[in-house]
Amino acid sequence: MNICIFGASSDEPDPCFFRLGEALGEAMARRGHAMVFGGGAHGLMGAAARGCAGAGGAVIGVAPRFFDRPGVLFEDCSEMVFTDTMSVRKSVMIERSDAFLALPGGLGTLDEIFEVLTTRQLGRHGKPIAFLDCGGYWDSAVGMIDEAVARGFAAPSVKDLFGRFTDPEECLAYLERGAER
Repeated sequence: MNICIFGASSDEPDPCFFRLGEALGEAMARRGHAMVFGGGAHGLMGAAARGCAGAGGAVIGVAPRFFDRPGVLFEDCSEMVFTDTMSVRKSVMIERSDAFLALPGGLGTLDEIFEVLTTRQLGRHGKPIAFLDCGGYWDSAVGMIDEAVARGFAAPSVKDLFGRFTDPEECLAYLERGAER
């Protein structure tokens, strides 16, 4: 299965986040999954890619051509797909993936995970989606979804669109079950 990983490109977060990303990548490779991601060498994206590639897994990077500068992209990708824009990058990542997983991240990660949640809610795909957490990072985002439901802006069923985990193995098992449906 191709699992799309969204996550931070920043090298500033607490080390627990990097350990989580690397453990996720290693677990993906052990379970026979390929990683689709934004191609970055840094942050949680880079940690997950290093874990996956280091454990013998396939790593598919998707990046806009303007990221193709020394030190920006993960050099050990099995395949690198270049696009002209960030929008096309996101579309290619979504098309090439069977499931989606959000590690902690910033605005780009929020944009990506909320797009796949929205398109799943609209019935445009049935691919499983998960948040992988460390230190309660996703509390606010999930709380915002809960608030939207509580105030009538979203149906209670939106809570069924995703799973939330702190353990990479449990998260991957959830995505595998969802992909079988």
